[in-house]
Amino acid sequence: MALLTIASLTLREVVRRRLLAAVAGLTLLLVGFTAWGLWKIADAAQAQNRPDVPAVGTYALVVLLLAYLFGVMLSIGAAFLAAPAIAGDVESGIALALLPRPIRRADFVLGKWLGLAALLVAYAAVAGTLELGVVRAVTGYVPPHPVDALAFLAAEGLASLSLATLLSTRLAPITSGIVAMVCFGIAWIAGIAQSIGFVLHNQSLIHATTALGLVLPTDGLWRAAAFNLEPTALAVAAMTDVARQSPFIVGAPPPPAFLWWTLGWLVAVLAAAVVSFARRDV
Repeated sequence: MALLTIASLTLREVVRRRLLAAVAGLTLLLVGFTAWGLWKIADAAQAQNRPDVPAVGTYALVVLLLAYLFGVMLSIGAAFLAAPAIAGDVESGIALALLPRPIRRADFVLGKWLGLAALLVAYAAVAGTLELGVVRAVTGYVPPHPVDALAFLAAEGLASLSLATLLSTRLAPITSGIVAMVCFGIAWIAGIAQSIGFVLHNQSLIHATTALGLVLPTDGLWRAAAFNLEPTALAVAAMTDVARQSPFIVGAPPPPAFLWWTLGWLVAVLAAAVVSFARRDV
């Protein structure tokens, strides 16, 4: 099947460029730094004879912060990973050599996306499991729903990947990456503004930021991941006006309507990418 062949070639190209080796090295460095930091926190807690306090409070907040940074890294990395996926092949002439063969343009686009998506999901699962394993080994703390949280973080990365793939069908590689990254930043700022809107009870701000969150659902997916990482005490605290100012604390899970919207959004963006590339001269 042409789609799977394109996906396989995409993965081989990533390996050939030594991207996996570089990312693996940086990930191990990050995991080691995390282990050292958590060990220092646990050591300080034992010195104060209060080992039970950080296990519920400090460790949970550290995990949320790590997950937040991990989600940002996944989203931005996915954007720059997908940006040259199609545009780079068009500029180099590879697409022109492949497409006259019995390969549909839809297979070309979806195969590229599928290969990069498989790589992204695998990395999110492995790196996230390593981080949470280090947290458990050093502190003994385990988040309530780590598997669900990692799934939402991977979905956040897939949203950026899909948007960058769409942009790559029309824009140059670096332009696609920058535009996707800016869109992710706008969604992130909208999430913070929405938190402020809840505190101020400003309905206009809440409605505007909600609309922005639906245009690019990355912030909503992050909040879904955060809710699954929070202990009950933090989730209850998130219902207060003071805690609502924080992008790291969430008081309720995402509604099913948002999850269905996100799934439809992904399908719509990929369909738009297929149509856009089908109408492009290469």
